[in-house]
Amino acid sequence: MSERETPASTRSTLRELSAANARELMRNGKSVFSVLFMFGFFLILIWALNYAINIGNRAAPSVLLNGESSASSRMTDEFSDRGIDFVTGVNASDSANAVVTLDGARANVVLGNPMPNWSGIVGALEASGFANSDIAVVDAQGNPVVDLFRSNLAATLMMGYAGVAFLGTSVPLVALRRRGTLRLLGTTPLRRMTFILAQTPIRFGIGAIQALIVILLALGYGYVGGENLVRLIVTLLLGLALFFALGYLLASRSRNPDLITQISGVLPVIVLFLSGSVFPMYILPEWVQQAITYLPTTWFVQAASADLVGSEPFLNVYVLWAMMATATVLLTLLASKLFKWDRTE
Repeated sequence: MSERETPASTRSTLRELSAANARELMRNGKSVFSVLFMFGFFLILIWALNYAINIGNRAAPSVLLNGESSASSRMTDEFSDRGIDFVTGVNASDSANAVVTLDGARANVVLGNPMPNWSGIVGALEASGFANSDIAVVDAQGNPVVDLFRSNLAATLMMGYAGVAFLGTSVPLVALRRRGTLRLLGTTPLRRMTFILAQTPIRFGIGAIQALIVILLALGYGYVGGENLVRLIVTLLLGLALFFALGYLLASRSRNPDLITQISGVLPVIVLFLSGSVFPMYILPEWVQQAITYLPTTWFVQAASADLVGSEPFLNVYVLWAMMATATVLLTLLASKLFKWDRTE
């Protein structure tokens, strides 16, 4: 390059390239559809599965309450607000289809057979002051029962982020390299980092819309309270930035868009199954559990699930934030260092 960009020209170039990328992406309806499809498909799939298993054709719960807790005084109002009645009297155990046993800060919910719609019970318990991690729900045989939609919201958003970062960012960049467009840009004073960052604004906006959808669903279903909302927003934005860094790294050298398209389709599924969301981590061998904790994508799912599900992450959420931010910066710098305008560089 004959000259270097000044800071002012860098900002101007970044704005112009960002606007050009936004126009190009919006003109390409196929790319936008592929970016949004993965998120929408998994969101609808998980919702439908949860509805079919836990909600559809389920009777309204009739609760028999056992034990005492400091939160007991609030429970009557919370259950009443959700249209859930407590069953009392000598035949209460026969007419109840859910038994809630309070033990200090813990609550155990045993569902009858057939199983009622139990989501309102958990919501009432949480609103009464019980942490989700301290509420155990089992069926009549003692098997744990899970809200599939709630437990997989973070993983679903991760799939959406992967679609934006890989299919929506990595594949187009590699296609530009194969067509020779990047080689022409490489003859200008344009910096690699400026070009990489210019791909972000419009795509970051798409990812932010996906995050907003998840936040609105979490608020609507009562998964997130006001005290955790800000922390969840920070987690989702950090996770989005992290996935862009991974997308940049994936596209830094390849010149085969077909290969990157295949990788972009398979990689999110692999990451999903290694996130600890689809399969509980405790069923995996110990060495696999340890290896998974080193994946930045796992950090994101753990941090997001802490607020969406109320689960206990393997590290403090704020420590996970620091790790995600550090990984994002390092991966972006590495992608810029490895980035090639053309395969002959």
